[in-house]
Amino acid sequence: MHNEAAQSSMPTLLPARLALGALSMSVLLPATQDEVWLYLTQPEALEKWSPVVPDRGLGVAGPAVSQENPGDDPVDATVHEARAPWFLQHAWGPDTLTWQLAPAGDQVQLNLVHELSDQAQAAGTAAGWHLCLVVLGDVLAGLATPRCVGRDALEHGWEEISQQYRRVLDADISEQ
Repeated sequence: MHNEAAQSSMPTLLPARLALGALSMSVLLPATQDEVWLYLTQPEALEKWSPVVPDRGLGVAGPAVSQENPGDDPVDATVHEARAPWFLQHAWGPDTLTWQLAPAGDQVQLNLVHELSDQAQAAGTAAGWHLCLVVLGDVLAGLATPRCVGRDALEHGWEEISQQYRRVLDADISEQ
């Protein structure tokens, strides 16, 4: 993924918010709810865009573990609740991710709430999800955009995006 390509195919992100230790982000995706659900729950689809790559499908509640990359230490990815094709809540290490899908015309609105174990990481986490959601939108649109997680994110503007989110999220913190 090149920065120019990411900019031209970037999904419309609604402003990120930080409240009560939870980061909220939303994006419109060019797909059906069933297609997006597959990309939220199936390991072979998640490995195309997400830092959460579980050892099993996430479409059913129960224990799971996740690795961002092969060889990484596994982290808890236990599914707390899954209601296809619109609601998924699971652990990601010490954090909790809640995904909600809703039809929006010929697109799907994906809402992510990331309950942070460390609120100081909010801007960097938002930047990481921003890059991942750009890739997800591209993949759903049929583009061959490579996954962008971990160190790869640094090469694709993570620092600059993190600074932009820091300004937005710092305003949220000052309002609380």
